[in-house]
Amino acid sequence: METVLLPAGDAGLAEAARILRQGGLVSFPTETVYGLGGLARDPKAIRAIFTAKGRPPTDPLILHLPEPDLTRAVTEGWLSSPVPAAAVILSKAFWPGPLTLVLPKGNEVNPEITAALPTVAVRCPSHSVARQLLRLVGEPLAAPSANRFGRISPTDAMAVRQELDGRIPLILDGGPCPIGVESTVVQVTADRVEVLRPGGISTEEISKTLGTPVASRGATIKPESSQPSPGMLASHYAPRTPLYLCKEPIRNFLPGCFHLVFRQTQTNNPPLTLGLAPDGRLETAARELYRNLRLADASGAEKILVEPVPEGSWAEALRDRLTRASTGTAIWKNQNWEITPRSGA
Repeated sequence: METVLLPAGDAGLAEAARILRQGGLVSFPTETVYGLGGLARDPKAIRAIFTAKGRPPTDPLILHLPEPDLTRAVTEGWLSSPVPAAAVILSKAFWPGPLTLVLPKGNEVNPEITAALPTVAVRCPSHSVARQLLRLVGEPLAAPSANRFGRISPTDAMAVRQELDGRIPLILDGGPCPIGVESTVVQVTADRVEVLRPGGISTEEISKTLGTPVASRGATIKPESSQPSPGMLASHYAPRTPLYLCKEPIRNFLPGCFHLVFRQTQTNNPPLTLGLAPDGRLETAARELYRNLRLADASGAEKILVEPVPEGSWAEALRDRLTRASTGTAIWKNQNWEITPRSGA
């Protein structure tokens, strides 16, 4: 299969909508990462998503809604009624945007989308290209990130091509994603609100919006078990090069290692060093994280070392992604970085 890359203008959007209506797959930009979409009502398209990514059936997909309207989603059969009050509050506060809600599913939802669970993950993206495409198609798209399963999520069209060239017919190029990490996922029931995956909207923001503390699961799911949300496996978002989380800031640079630091790099640092937040903002580190992980992975280094994430509003999401991407931890001892493998990695 030839994979075509088109600019996300009128012609590209029209071609993407045509392919989707015919049961094909299209990669498109969202504010978080690039997604791989297929019609949610088309069982062949859903199976094609799992095949293209090499994704196990225990890992559910996210429904991307054309409009930020939970009532409409219930009417059309994507969600069951009644929708919990907390979900309505959160959707009104953060949609369109990088928030995914896990809610009781309606009768129109293909069980392959939900890993056969009684809940479905839904969100309404804010990226203009995603919004235009969804409105052209006129119905929800099932769309995980447009990468091989378990690997680094793509935040630009060329990264999608690296991951899925020859596996999908079309990539819509809408430029780099402005947020750069996946959406916050929140499961809402009648009596409980729980953050399943941290993202650009922090647990603190969720709590403040609802006026009550919310739980954060922070746990991992075994690969053979169905997940209520994407991104809950112990190993995920991972480069091929072993990545180790340092217990202290990196002051000792070793040949053969790629060093990722949360500060502006100095002129006397070795070549294999990148500053994740040269402007001092963790928002920048989040936006550039996956791009920098790809650069580190392609460098030929024998290992990637990442220094601790500083405190800040994006720290929760960054620590989650780096922990799941890691092979273990490292501590400076006896003039070397001593490695401890991570259990479950």
